[in-house]
Amino acid sequence: MTAEAASRRASKEDSATEGAKGEEGATAPLRKPLIKQLTQSKSDENEIQVLERLDHGESAQDSKHAAAAVGWVCCAPCIWLRTSTAVHKIALTAATLLVTSLLVASPILFLISTAPSQSPRDCLSHKLEDCFATPQPPPECTDEDCRVAAMTIYARMNGKLDPCRDFKSYSCSPIINSSANVVKSSQEFVDLQMLGLLESNNTTSSGVFRKLSRLYESCLRQSLNSTSIRLLLEGLGGYLPSGSLGPSSIAPLMSKVAALGPTPLIGIYFDLSYGRKPQIMLIIDGPTTSAPVLENTIRWMGPKAPPYKVRKDVPELLDDLMNVFLPSSLTKEQRQSEMNLIRNFVSELNRLRQHHLDRDFSNSFVVNNVTTLTTSYPYVKWSDVIPVNWSGPIVVRSLDYLNRLHKLLTSGDHQTRVIHNSLLVLFALGALPPNHPSPIVCTKATMWALPQASSALYMTQHSMDTVRQSISRVEILFETLKAHLKRAPSLRGAALVKLSSLKIQANPWPLWYNHTKIQEMLDKVEITSDNWFENILRLYKLQQEQRPNDNMTMASHVAWAYPIIAQSFYDTLSHSIVVPLSVVLVPYFKPKLPPYLHYASVGVQIGKEILRSITRAFEDKALKCVPGSVNIFSNSSRMDILIHSGGMQIAYHSLLSLTGPIKGMERLGGLNLSPTQIFYLVSAQELCADSLYTGIDTDSDDFNDILGWLIAQGGGANEVFHCPHGSVINTRKTCNIL
Repeated sequence: MTAEAASRRASKEDSATEGAKGEEGATAPLRKPLIKQLTQSKSDENEIQVLERLDHGESAQDSKHAAAAVGWVCCAPCIWLRTSTAVHKIALTAATLLVTSLLVASPILFLISTAPSQSPRDCLSHKLEDCFATPQPPPECTDEDCRVAAMTIYARMNGKLDPCRDFKSYSCSPIINSSANVVKSSQEFVDLQMLGLLESNNTTSSGVFRKLSRLYESCLRQSLNSTSIRLLLEGLGGYLPSGSLGPSSIAPLMSKVAALGPTPLIGIYFDLSYGRKPQIMLIIDGPTTSAPVLENTIRWMGPKAPPYKVRKDVPELLDDLMNVFLPSSLTKEQRQSEMNLIRNFVSELNRLRQHHLDRDFSNSFVVNNVTTLTTSYPYVKWSDVIPVNWSGPIVVRSLDYLNRLHKLLTSGDHQTRVIHNSLLVLFALGALPPNHPSPIVCTKATMWALPQASSALYMTQHSMDTVRQSISRVEILFETLKAHLKRAPSLRGAALVKLSSLKIQANPWPLWYNHTKIQEMLDKVEITSDNWFENILRLYKLQQEQRPNDNMTMASHVAWAYPIIAQSFYDTLSHSIVVPLSVVLVPYFKPKLPPYLHYASVGVQIGKEILRSITRAFEDKALKCVPGSVNIFSNSSRMDILIHSGGMQIAYHSLLSLTGPIKGMERLGGLNLSPTQIFYLVSAQELCADSLYTGIDTDSDDFNDILGWLIAQGGGANEVFHCPHGSVINTRKTCNIL
């Protein structure tokens, strides 16, 4: 660099320094508020010095002032935005609204994004509103249990028929080929299982249940023309011929019969009263000879049998036993006349029992002492049938029955000798099997005679895990039915309170698993394999010797069920629905099956008993709603039909409450039916199977009429099967029980 250039540069620096000082003096008042701008200017000054070194000349000084001005203009809005409170509030409000809108809109956006595409329409019309969308079929259950269930249902249905016109023929068609894959009654399942167990535990085995099999063998060998039967009846007075003077009172005969076996007129046992501090009562009830099991005299110490129906017809073996009982010396006309007299008395007695025996204690009557009974009902010597030292309350369960019985025995419509002969025949029938010996008849008879040991044998085929899982499922199903019924608008007041406190009891009695106790019970009685009649009399005498004592516990009102009786029932003492394991251990209640099969089978049963437990105000509705084709039945049967329709309604609507229109439930392959259609189909098939197994003529017009009416009432069958207006199943919906 030359000396002249250096001199020139030095003069420029001096002038620039003086200008800077002058400018600094002029802007002194703005220094404090514009610290950042000055800092920026200082930085710019350094940049200008660098540019000067690059020899850019005097334009660098102008760039310095321009950069300072631009920086101030750009940063002033930033300072205002950062320091303004109003701006901060507006920013927070906008952010809150944005987040809230996203939270609200996200579920809607998710549903829109996951919604299925519009279903194809099976319609050739050009008008879209005339077409109906074809729903997508639900997934198919591929489990083996589902395949077997589908085959079982298909075996009894006739898909060629219109269910809206003839539902009975559609659902319960005759079985063309004999097959095991058909719907069976729950009780039939139990009987067949017990038959196999009894035959496998033969009389030569040394197991716990060998006496049970020995009793079964004695039934198969029993003959009506038995010497023991004839000798016993002769000892009780024998046959009184026509023209002979009958006894002035049947009380002595009743005392003798009560000492030997079950009486054909009355039954006596011990039970507990209601309340927190129960009291032992002596109960006078109707005869127990037609009960499903021969129960213990002390009822609260073990399981209970469900209420049973007394059939109005005469026993199956009545005519055969009369032929043996009547002397062979009678002419054909005399024999026929005597048989008619006995049959008429037995039929009238059965009708009396059917119409006037109650299911509960609503019409019971307390008698203070034996003297009152003897004065009112002298046809029984009550001091002989009631324990001498008994000082507790005596409860007559059905006073109307005893009054009608007194009239039957003393009205003179039947000769006393005919009554005598009839009671002898009925006594023998009460200790004999219900029909001629056969494997299935003797299986039922063995379960009736030794129900506790039979129940323990039945439980051996089911594991504890299977039992616990079944109980858990039935408890969940019960709570679902109960929750739906609570929402019924017609349920209020006391009925709603009773429903809220209602319980379910499906646990097995602990003694079923205690084979040591079962062995002790069987060791108390002698059982031979060749004389059923004498075996039963020994069993009955052993039971009659049981009397309550002070050491017996009375604190618990838990009701246990016999698993060999496939019938749920409502127990008034414990206010619970008692469900035997044979009801839940059925093919349609397996865990892998779709829920609609559970509700169609077990759900309907429990729904009926729930309805029975909460109200009794169905008498008028039963007479108005139930079709006239059931007038041949008693009012109790009409009530049962009405309760059955209510159970179907409860089960059906509870099923719908699970998943709305039951979307997503797996369908059964090969049936091409919706879940709700299968519900009604299975409900009808179960009713057909139960009725057929109990001896009801399912091919009669009356049964056809009853089944069609039940299906029409049970929820929404007309909508499920798309029945047109005017069809049979559409027009017959006349009664909503809730």
